[in-house]
Amino acid sequence: MSRRILSYTDLTENLAFTDTGTVWATWRLEPQKYGYAPFKKRSMIKKLHEDLFQSLRGESMLMGITASLDPSAMVEAMIEGVDPEQCPHWFHEVAKTLESWDDIEFGTRTFWLSIPLKSSSFKETLRRHGTVLRRKFHDALALPGMSPDLKLLESSSLSSTQALKNLPTMFRARPATPEEHVWLALHHMQRGLYLDEAIGLHGHDKSLVEGQAQIIPEPWMDQGAQTDPREENKDRIFRRRYIKVAASTEPSYQQVLAIRSMPLGGFEFPGGEWMSAIDQLAFPVDWVWRFTTIDAREAKKQNATNESRLNDQRDQRTDESVTGSNAELDVHQRDLQLYQQALSRNEKEVSITPTVLLAVGGSSAEEVTSYGKQIIDFYKQMEVGVEAPLPKLMEELWKSMMIGTPMTPIVKEYALPPTTSYDLSASIPIASDSLGAERGPMLGINTTGGRRTPVLHDIESAVMGNKSGCFAVVAELGAGKTLTLKKITAFVAERGGRYLVIDKSATHEWLSVAGALDKKGIPSTAINLVEPEYSLDPLRVFGVEEGASHVESLAAMLMNISPSDEMGIVLNEMLNPVHLEEHGIDSLGKLVEFLQGETDDPEQRRLGRTMQAFSKKKQGRVLFDETLPPLNKDARGIVFCTYGLELPSPEELSQGFLFKQLSLEKIYGRALYALIARIAHQVCFEDDSDLALFMASEAHHLTSNPQGLEIVNSFLREGRKAKAVLGMDSHDPVEFGDKRGLIPFRILMRHTDEEEAKKGLAFLGLDPDDEEKVEKVRGFSPQQADGKIVPGREGEAMIIDQSGNHGEIKVTLPADPEIAAAILTTPQAARIGG
Repeated sequence: MSRRILSYTDLTENLAFTDTGTVWATWRLEPQKYGYAPFKKRSMIKKLHEDLFQSLRGESMLMGITASLDPSAMVEAMIEGVDPEQCPHWFHEVAKTLESWDDIEFGTRTFWLSIPLKSSSFKETLRRHGTVLRRKFHDALALPGMSPDLKLLESSSLSSTQALKNLPTMFRARPATPEEHVWLALHHMQRGLYLDEAIGLHGHDKSLVEGQAQIIPEPWMDQGAQTDPREENKDRIFRRRYIKVAASTEPSYQQVLAIRSMPLGGFEFPGGEWMSAIDQLAFPVDWVWRFTTIDAREAKKQNATNESRLNDQRDQRTDESVTGSNAELDVHQRDLQLYQQALSRNEKEVSITPTVLLAVGGSSAEEVTSYGKQIIDFYKQMEVGVEAPLPKLMEELWKSMMIGTPMTPIVKEYALPPTTSYDLSASIPIASDSLGAERGPMLGINTTGGRRTPVLHDIESAVMGNKSGCFAVVAELGAGKTLTLKKITAFVAERGGRYLVIDKSATHEWLSVAGALDKKGIPSTAINLVEPEYSLDPLRVFGVEEGASHVESLAAMLMNISPSDEMGIVLNEMLNPVHLEEHGIDSLGKLVEFLQGETDDPEQRRLGRTMQAFSKKKQGRVLFDETLPPLNKDARGIVFCTYGLELPSPEELSQGFLFKQLSLEKIYGRALYALIARIAHQVCFEDDSDLALFMASEAHHLTSNPQGLEIVNSFLREGRKAKAVLGMDSHDPVEFGDKRGLIPFRILMRHTDEEEAKKGLAFLGLDPDDEEKVEKVRGFSPQQADGKIVPGREGEAMIIDQSGNHGEIKVTLPADPEIAAAILTTPQAARIGG
């Protein structure tokens, strides 16, 4: 067992002064959101990595360190901007959500770049070593600690600032804090014990940790855990490919592995992202790259020397067999030629020699050994060779993963062959699978990789940020699209917004959701258009001034007249607000009475007879029955139950002769759907201080007629200006209308039909010919023979979020059991007060 003091002598700003006289500068990097990004975005991210590698020279460390997410920070993200007095039920939902996370290990990966700063002059080199000597002198005499020389600090800060300017801005490099240096060191010593201070879900611009004590314990290393009792450590020392690190009350068993070889033919891009792929594993794996970078010109000189050596070796050998030594030299020569060509790819190209180290930890030797084996097997599938060295070598590699540690011979021994920024960037190391917004309600859990994170869906911040908050779900029957819409609706209501829903289901499935919200003090109104309890007469709902235009549009659809027709002109005259007020007409019923009895104009009487014919139909009650109270448009929630309304088929709408033969019932259904859309549009757009959601379940019922489609497109184009949001679902994205490309947030759930799955992928902006993704969509949330979903698989989906990031999620139920039960309930009959 050995003991070693860490190399840090002082931590100031993002600088680490070491006992070797070297000063290291460290930055935290923001990862590029990769996930299921389409090819164009993946290529752009690869180019960013090329730029990063080309900006570096000499020695560098690149680190991908896992971290646990702080539940309290996630809770704060969910309640930010919500008034607890106005929305107490939302805080209850968040509290229940926190309880539901007990069995989930949320984690993320942080990225860091650290480089040793070059001395700007001989004097600075002297200052560095003079500082080290003075520090050792103080330590020997037990004198108080000392800070670095002021001039040395100033020159190092200046060098760090200059180095930062060379880094690509897209990685948003932020100087690491002393607290973060301590956090990294402690994480290294306590790996796998989950003793680190947890971090927030987002907030790259802020310090990862605050108030971290700047005291780093001296780690004790035990090669092969020889101090363990014999019964716990029966393997011989060469089989114990792990080390035991004691830096706290509980020891950490760790295994450090090194990538030793790559496929002979290299990797295709995309598809060969061998570094970012590590996040597919279900347990946390830290990685560190130690690498040196030189200019292509210098690398070509080295190649010339290597080529000369190869030629000398060839001249000295006579073996001409296929498997002989000359054949081996041919392979080396071919690799050298390919490397030379790669270096000439562009004038900025560089040569990089990386040592790639992977580290896992746990509370027992068995646990960490199991992790190591899974890593080896995982990379074996990619034809990548991974090795777990002997404990003595593993300890040296473990030390080399610490910032400030010199690159030792053992690190160089495990280096991969030199490569270029073009080839190395294809591994996409600085990437994440993160999805969703920085705040808002939780839509589900990110399942793109092995690290689980909550996916937040913040509609209000989107519209406040001058973006559309509209969203759509594509899936086959029973895949969970309606459940998703219900959850989003309930959360909007609980957070203080209002909602309007078209419920086409025979079971009136939305009534249970509205009823549960009604019990929580969020008033809801339900109106059954076939057996109404309220009137949709626009003159009564909106008043004469605002309602007249709605009546004109409604009547025009009912009677198939245009504004320029004689009947259309008459209708326009009758609906003039001055005329209506003059004759005391404040309802459709009174308008029909006036046209039938108080006018001698034949066109007016003809209009009256036609309107009266419609009023006598069963569906006419919702418009013409004055005994019904008008719909309360100011309710926080309105559910339009439309089951029983007959609608024209697409063929009947597109074929003129079929359209002329439409039954009155279908004419009524078409007109009422358009009226609902107009009512929803006015309610949602009339107050821009209120987030208002219009949920059009089974979108084709609304978009199949031009009037409904016009309203849909208005939400998509202009809704953000009024905090008005449209949500839709369908099995076919074409049914979202011709402006569906304006929908920013899209969800694709199960589609077992191959062609429909391809349509869904295309709607998300993904490759519909990607066989792997097609099969994944077809296999989402598989159904059993009885039609029930396999437990634990509910809610599986792919998404493109508000920021254009692609990935895979699992939509979860609300944590509040009452809301969750209501969402899962499909009542045969229910009534909600107005």
